[in-house]
Amino acid sequence: MLGKRTKAKPRAERIIAALDVGSSKVTTAIAVTGPDEAVPRIIGSHQMRCGGLQNGIVVDLKAAEKAIRVAVDRAERSADTLIDEVVIGISAGGLEADVETVEIPISGQRVEEGDLETLRQQAVASINPGERAVLHATSALYSIDGQGEVLNPIGLHAHTLGAAIHLVMVDSAPLKNLDRAVRSADLDVAAVMAAPLASASACLSKEEREIGVALVEIGAGVTNVAVFARGMLAGFSSIPTGGADVTDDVANALGTPRLSAERLKALKGSASALPRDNHELIDVPTIANPDEVVRRPRAELVQAIRTRLDILFGQVSERFEEIGFVGPRANQVVLTGGGAALTGISDYAEGMLGRRVRIGTPRGVADLPEAQMGPAYSALIGLLLRAADDDPQAFEPGVAMTAKSAGGGALGRMLHRLRENF
Repeated sequence: MLGKRTKAKPRAERIIAALDVGSSKVTTAIAVTGPDEAVPRIIGSHQMRCGGLQNGIVVDLKAAEKAIRVAVDRAERSADTLIDEVVIGISAGGLEADVETVEIPISGQRVEEGDLETLRQQAVASINPGERAVLHATSALYSIDGQGEVLNPIGLHAHTLGAAIHLVMVDSAPLKNLDRAVRSADLDVAAVMAAPLASASACLSKEEREIGVALVEIGAGVTNVAVFARGMLAGFSSIPTGGADVTDDVANALGTPRLSAERLKALKGSASALPRDNHELIDVPTIANPDEVVRRPRAELVQAIRTRLDILFGQVSERFEEIGFVGPRANQVVLTGGGAALTGISDYAEGMLGRRVRIGTPRGVADLPEAQMGPAYSALIGLLLRAADDDPQAFEPGVAMTAKSAGGGALGRMLHRLRENF
């Protein structure tokens, strides 16, 4: 029986932990970081299925708590240590991005670090209480004396200093329910991070962020689209469709249980259709009697997968248009999340989106188990990297807030030009 955890004994190194609570599984990773470690080194991890979430939202508190407790306990056993806090990610709950603009007088003085912090604090303070929670509030571009597109104003003289603050928000109720599930498992929440931003940290290169890239994270219940340009988040959108919808379509098309459909999708499924699919037969357990197997053409499985992907990537294209990821420079797309593990999906996406597509896998840590090197673990590793980051401005704790829409003027035009870079 699992009891309340005690804090880990002080060690020369720092023990950090991340918890990715998704629609289909709970995954935990524990790592050590410190002066002798070039990057966080994994010392324990575990994952297990979770039935307490639907579309990334907690729908059964007890089931979610049990899955979290067991996953963390087994990761602790493999790491031979105890943890008392974790960085967690959230992928659902109406994630969206907005921009708040703020300006302060500095009377012709040189801009200092304290001025940037004052800007950020005023931007957060100007947000009215409401039903939304702000997960992240990070400075994007700056302006001095009304002139925009200043990347680093430190040391420059100005009468006024302005900033465009990127806000990533989520519905407060799903966030509170996830927080409660984690704390019910006797864990403190050190930080909350939007899962697609965690994935971006783990699988996008600095140069990709600079030249412009769209990250498409295909989770079990939600697909998130995050666009970056000039090293900054330029746009964000969520689609309430994911890999679980593909599985459901396969189950319906083949008349097989969902677990069998998931296995068939992983082992025999593909996003690419081939002529031989009509002649290759696969064993399909029947939904009436899973012990009974019928032989069906593989083409039926592939067709069910592609039909759902046609809908999903049509929605991704629409989100690209809405965000402004269009034009000759909007050519790089990275697929990640569990749905990106599907055979042939990068070639399929290139044809659907008309852009270069690669599969994003996690990096930036040492001793990552081979089983967790796939795209399904990008968010987990990104959360672990966040746990290793001592920068207090790397995230803004979730607090019930409502963001105003971005204002006009130099900063409004500046953000518009950022998106026009594509």
